[in-house]
Amino acid sequence: MTGTAARVAFISGGGGGIGKATAHKLASRGIWTVIVDMNEQEGHTVADEVSKKWDVKTKFLKVDITQEQQVKDAVAAATEWTGRIDYAANCAGICESIWAEEESITTELFEKTHAINTRGLWLSQKYQAFQMRTQEPRPISFEPACPHKIPGQRGAIANVVSISGLQAAGLAAYTPSKYAAAAVTKNGAKFYGPEGVRVNALCPGWTLTKMVEHSMGKEGIIGSKENEESAVSKAIALRRMAFAEEQANVLSFLLSDESSYMNGSLVVNDGGFHDIR
Repeated sequence: MTGTAARVAFISGGGGGIGKATAHKLASRGIWTVIVDMNEQEGHTVADEVSKKWDVKTKFLKVDITQEQQVKDAVAAATEWTGRIDYAANCAGICESIWAEEESITTELFEKTHAINTRGLWLSQKYQAFQMRTQEPRPISFEPACPHKIPGQRGAIANVVSISGLQAAGLAAYTPSKYAAAAVTKNGAKFYGPEGVRVNALCPGWTLTKMVEHSMGKEGIIGSKENEESAVSKAIALRRMAFAEEQANVLSFLLSDESSYMNGSLVVNDGGFHDIR
């Protein structure tokens, strides 16, 4: 424990995609970051990049979030600097091909998807919240200041769900896991809100990450002709998919004092896709 007033963020899936972008976003605010991922090379690379670019302390932890003891140990390791975790962004997830029909989804793939997207999220949120609720509340501050005293908070958690957690449009393994992830979020808000820990979720639309590239092929590659001409891109009111940094901005807001009264919210950031046709 350093005695510093620095704030600490725990970011699962921080080795790439929205998690990597979120690590950079939070670090740009002076927040120390704990990068949690299964991919050691990518995780260490992001931690080094973040530390050098934003001059904050970072650490990388290799963690399989489906394994309870590993999650518990990671949360304990993340508290070593200051004795607390102020923010948690749970970004880890996997998705099958968008072209896959249900008959092609094996039991093994279904279970693996739920192990990461649902059980891993639940374990992460659970132990992050367990740590947060033991912490002294931090005062809430934003500008222009509220003339009334806002109760302090012990921590904030923001989960990455998906618009697939709000509508069933295919993805036989992924969609049910994201409906469950939305429920995990709302339960967390109920369980931990009374103890000063807020839990919310970002529901991204189509976002250009390695996961989407894996799921969509060439249509998920930034700058590709296939992406520009994709029926998915054309179905979005803004006529393009999101960049990871645009999702990280919303996660940063959900973790910040500026969202101090948000708890149990599912925030859609999809360029006008889910509710607009």
